[in-house]
Formats: sequence, C-alpha cells, structure tokens
Amino acid sequence: MTDFFTPSLVTAITSLVISLVALFQFYRNQNFQQKQFNKTINRNLTTKLYDLRLEIYPKAFEITDNIYKDKGGNFDTERLKNTLNELIEWKKGKLNLIISSEALESYYQLRNNLMKNPANNNNYSAEQIEKITNSNNNFRKQLRRDLGFLFKEEKERRNNK
Repeated sequence: MTDFFTPSLVTAITSLVISLVALFQFYRNQNFQQKQFNKTINRNLTTKLYDLRLEIYPKAFEITDNIYKDKGGNFDTERLKNTLNELIEWKKGKLNLIISSEALESYYQLRNNLMKNPANNNNYSAEQIEKITNSNNNFRKQLRRDLGFLFKEEKERRNNK
C-alpha cells in the first residue's frame, strides 16, 4: 500500500490539480476580459451615437419651431409646406443610421400630417390642426428621449441629493 502513494504519484496528482485550477482561472479571466472589452466597445459606440445625435437633432428643433398657429388658431399653409420640405431634407443622409425607431415613426406621422391638404380651402380643420400639433409635439418628445439617456445619470444624481 505504501507503494501506491509514492512521492512521484503524489507529485503528479498535485500537478494535475494545480494545472486544472490554473486552467479554470485562465478561462474565467478570459471571459471577464471579453465582457469588459465588449462593454468598452459598446460604450464607445454609444458615445459616438450621442455625439452624432447632438450634432444633427438640433436642426429638427429649429425646423419644427416653424409649426405654430397664427392668430385665429390656424396654420399658414405656405409655412407648413416649407417646414415639410426642410424636414424631408433634414432626414436625408446619416440621420437614418442614428435615429431611433420611435423617433422615426413619429417623424413619419408628422410628415404625413403635414402632407395633407387643408380641408377648407386654405384653412385646416380642427381635426387636422390637432393632428399636426400632436404629431409635432410627439416628434420633438421622441427626439428629446433619444438624447435623454445622456442625462439620465445626471437626473438620478440630482434626485439623490
């Protein structure tokens, strides 16, 4: 029985256990480093996305500022047509890569409402006015929401004080 536990066998078993522990630690460390790398890449891409949005979105706010009611509670049809054309031009290019699906959907809703002709000669109906106003507000809200993630941490920090 003493031959069974010879020093060379004990050394071999000990070496095998140490090697398995080292292999386990290596794979665990490798997995952790891969997760950290992916987080860093995602953070960098998110930062670039926000930078592009901060560069492009303000123009949409400038354009949609032209959607307001004149005295009497109606819209100027020519101003709305110009606003529509500016919005269509604004959407061309790299914006299609960075806009969220919610903001894009609200853009299409606003664009479609602006494309409709006035119901009564040059005057929009009350229903059209409400749809244009609501879709404009929703579009601007979605753009703010796209950028709002930037400031979520700041808001939470202020609320915790």
